[in-house]
Amino acid sequence: MKPRLLFVDDDDTFRTVLTRELTAFGYEVSACADGAAALDCLANEQQDAALVDLRMPGMNGLELLTAIRGLSPRMPVIVLTGHGSFPDAVNAMRQGAFDFLAKPIPLDELELALERAVEHGGLKRQNQRLRQLISRDVAPDILGESPAIQELRESIVLMGRSPANVLITGENGTGKELAARALHEASPRKDGAFVVINCGAIPHELFESELFGHAKGAFTGADSKRPGLVELAESGTLFLDEIGELSGELQSALLRVIQFGEYRPVGSDRTLRADVRFLSATNRDLEQAVAAGTFREDLFHRIGTLALEIPPLRERVGDIAVLTGALLARHNGRLPAEERKSLAPAAIQRLQEQPWTGNVRELENVIIRLMTLVPGEEITGEDVQEQVRPLKATSSPARLDSLDLESLERMAVVQALRQHSGHRSRAAAELGVATKTLYNKIKQHRIEPPEWS
Repeated sequence: MKPRLLFVDDDDTFRTVLTRELTAFGYEVSACADGAAALDCLANEQQDAALVDLRMPGMNGLELLTAIRGLSPRMPVIVLTGHGSFPDAVNAMRQGAFDFLAKPIPLDELELALERAVEHGGLKRQNQRLRQLISRDVAPDILGESPAIQELRESIVLMGRSPANVLITGENGTGKELAARALHEASPRKDGAFVVINCGAIPHELFESELFGHAKGAFTGADSKRPGLVELAESGTLFLDEIGELSGELQSALLRVIQFGEYRPVGSDRTLRADVRFLSATNRDLEQAVAAGTFREDLFHRIGTLALEIPPLRERVGDIAVLTGALLARHNGRLPAEERKSLAPAAIQRLQEQPWTGNVRELENVIIRLMTLVPGEEITGEDVQEQVRPLKATSSPARLDSLDLESLERMAVVQALRQHSGHRSRAAAELGVATKTLYNKIKQHRIEPPEWS
């Protein structure tokens, strides 16, 4: 196929003559007399390169260059002018021009410049397509095609290849563990284990034993030697979820293994080596925690050599239809054919209008509620509005169907403790969990005695 060239010049005679020459070079030329016509052309038809006059009435060449970069950032633009000067060239190059040519220009020089531009643009597009294909392969569970998600996938591909530690940040429910698993799968360590530790769910006194293992007899109940999660993650990846919850003492213990690759099982006098990549995640502002003195600065720099931020759902509204379709398909697959649901277009529109403070996790909860509570085969816009209507300011308990999963869990723990006057064992039995698990949840959700008394 002939390469497509967008040519913009307000001089009718020059535009006609040069269009004929450019066509003879083998280009399919879209010739425009001003910037507005050029942008209309670019919006309707993809171009391989652009040749733009600098001095034009209305929108000048630099303004048009900026607009073109916004519409087609990978398309090379050559700026052409009969009033060329060094400052003009500098401004054009700063704004992203591929080249700057002054009139009159020999045709052989123009032809060579265009060949370079088209080749450069083709390589950039090919590289972008390859990166998108690769990123889809390594992050199949991260759904969406918004620019924010495409950028996230590309970052995962690039960071996955690196041996450096990565700090993953983002709001609750955005999918930080999914991103961590994708980083592992994109890394040379993908054949090793991917081990997860929730730093906020393990009791303080057991954390080092869980992380580093313990020797036989190290403490009461240690009847045998037990490997820790660092050892289990050997040659693989250890994911430290909710790392912002660690106390200062435990931060110090973690720092040594990350900094020096050495650790000592509890109760042992042997120092072991760790061949592990550390990925960490938090929804807290660790820089603020460092400034407040609650998080070690040296640990912060060790875990955050690379930083990966997961965008909230409200910043990628265009992905909601894709996410909703995938969630609906996943949960429909668990139901008999006669109980499966579909979403009306108005229902998807309503979902796209929500703030989603709980992000993808909240969206999934709403989909589950809709599939459970709505009779009939089709979920309507009114059904969605009923399930996601905002909380009202009231002294009565908050509606359960307006809360995310973490809020529901916290509320359940508080209610059980209230019902049994703070008696942990009875509250745990009421919830159907072990007493130790209940203690972990109280700590995880920062539930204080006044809340249940």
